[in-house]
Amino acid sequence: MPSHHWLAQLARLFQDPALAGTGGKVYMIQPHNPFVHHHLGIASGLAEQVDSRASWLDDQPPPGNGYQWVARMMGTNMAYRRRDLLEIGGFDEFFQWVYDDSDVALQLVNAGKLVHPVRQSVVYHAPASSRNRQVNTAVGNWWIQTKAAVYFTVKHGQQGGNTWRDVALRSLHLWHGHLLWYSHLRRAGKITAGLHWQMRAQEMRGAFSGAYHGWRQSRRPANPPSQELMSGTHTPIQPFQQTGSVYQATVDPISGRRPSITLPDPPLRLCLLSMAYPPDQYEGVGRLTNLMAQGLFEIGHTVHVITHGEKDTTAFYDGAYVHHTPYQRTRYERYRFFPRLHNVLNYSHAVYDKVRQLRLNDGIQLVDSPLWQIDGLVTAVSREIPVVVRLVTAAKQIADLQSERDTDARLLGEMEQSLIQHATHLLPNTQATFDAARSVYNVAAAPDEYTIVPYGIVPAPEEAVRPFDPDTPPETLTVLYVGRLEKRKGIADLFAAIPQVLDQIPHTRFVIVGADNSHQDGFQKKQGCDYVTYFARAYPQYQSRVTFTGAVSDADLNSQYQQCDLFVAPSLYESFGLIYLEAMNYAKPVIGCRAGGIPEVVADGITGLLVDPEAPTQLAAAILRLLRSPTLLREMGLAGRQQLLETFTHVAMARRFAAVYRQVIAAQKQSSGSAGVSPAGADGTLPP
Repeated sequence: MPSHHWLAQLARLFQDPALAGTGGKVYMIQPHNPFVHHHLGIASGLAEQVDSRASWLDDQPPPGNGYQWVARMMGTNMAYRRRDLLEIGGFDEFFQWVYDDSDVALQLVNAGKLVHPVRQSVVYHAPASSRNRQVNTAVGNWWIQTKAAVYFTVKHGQQGGNTWRDVALRSLHLWHGHLLWYSHLRRAGKITAGLHWQMRAQEMRGAFSGAYHGWRQSRRPANPPSQELMSGTHTPIQPFQQTGSVYQATVDPISGRRPSITLPDPPLRLCLLSMAYPPDQYEGVGRLTNLMAQGLFEIGHTVHVITHGEKDTTAFYDGAYVHHTPYQRTRYERYRFFPRLHNVLNYSHAVYDKVRQLRLNDGIQLVDSPLWQIDGLVTAVSREIPVVVRLVTAAKQIADLQSERDTDARLLGEMEQSLIQHATHLLPNTQATFDAARSVYNVAAAPDEYTIVPYGIVPAPEEAVRPFDPDTPPETLTVLYVGRLEKRKGIADLFAAIPQVLDQIPHTRFVIVGADNSHQDGFQKKQGCDYVTYFARAYPQYQSRVTFTGAVSDADLNSQYQQCDLFVAPSLYESFGLIYLEAMNYAKPVIGCRAGGIPEVVADGITGLLVDPEAPTQLAAAILRLLRSPTLLREMGLAGRQQLLETFTHVAMARRFAAVYRQVIAAQKQSSGSAGVSPAGADGTLPP
């Protein structure tokens, strides 16, 4: 899948008349094993290749025995000037699989031509099975690779200054390497004994064929191209016959699936930010960003997500290109004594660098950043592209709730305020969230500078929904809590309510899902233990009826929602509360607090019950009321499911976000009097 500006970048590069061949970066985007497949590659005349390097200074001198090393492009992402390619006789058709790209690079260089790969001009690659291999398995005609490598080595080895002995040893090494690999596959049980010996025999055939034809080719002059081809009298390249390509929706490059919903307007090219992102982390902002990506894909938009990762990789899943972005903690050294601030500022700058790459390659038109972790701060300050900010729970609010008074927390709050001030548009998820931002950070946004967009999730299939059945009630009633174990989530209030419930309804059990955060909210320092240990010490007689699972996978979490009878999350503050929607998705009644945006999600007395925050007695009474009424458990659960389908789906959310994005992009273009700050206008222009 070429990046949006791939052809435009190549055309600009070929404006240099000296350039004979070029190509860019290749990302392997399979979800289970993403990596950079090719970047500034080089190859030697002995079929030695270095596919991915950080810069032109890497691997100097290159590893290996070859004396001549040249720049090379990968077949997935390469382009040549037609006349130069014809002068060397075009591609060598002996190559059936691999090394044809390195062969062309060597021939061009030896003919005095310039071959120059570039850092960008990105292509996203998801390899498919072919006649030569079954992708992601050990099944393949690997002997064809040996044939090509030996042929390449014999053909080019001596031209690069190597001796016949070097060529022979390298050819034997290539052949023997595959034999050792086959033996390893056999010992690991990945191939049968019969296939093992068949593959060894084919290796012998491939090695001899490559050596023989390479020896002949090295002594046979290349066939010169015809005068007709060189004269340029061939049929000229035709222009596009249709003008509707701008309306084509995105496509899943892994499966080929296209969005199920078509739009009347051209699809957008968007970038969402979230330092944490599934499947590595499932915290609220990351889960919400993942749901946004899925919904935006379903209505045809191209979505890029920037998240943190240890290596520079890109994977495609859940409707988005997910760019894992590492960062070095070498910038903003003046803040190194404030670890949280130092960390988020360095990451925000790494995000900015990645945004610039995505503008150049993929023509992204807008960046969506959460307030949490200030991912988009540096990008917003740069003013190079519109940055809308999702208002969620602010760090300053959490610091106040957890009585944090250190300078690190104060400075982080100031950076949040700066992000809000530099945002092109604000996107609170509830009115309560906007009111809180206005109170905490003195936000004075005009009505046209912010839009409330409620969140949504993917509806569970009907067969997975299990509403409470009053006719066949379970022997044990299950109450589920999902969230971090910390003060802000009201876990201490739930602990205090549990004995009151179990004393009156003994056939109840509580399941508490979430990671312990006692070291961050000050509980561990104050009590000398984490929350799980504290509950065991404070309420030993109830310990057997309370299960702590810790953090769980997405699949396990859905299973917990399915199996519970009542959901409880007594948070002291939630800007929105996806957890309530997740429970309602499976027709479970919910209990929350009258705090933040929760009352805008939970309809008190209809889809669940609301209690005051930090009121364990009220919380216990609400739990008891619902557990004692099978009819309410069923009716409120079904009402919640219906409300979700009508208001809180991921597609409905995506439509609302997309409408705001389109307005912001249009306003930016109008205010700038041109294509706006986005380089990806309809004219196909690129940034400098």
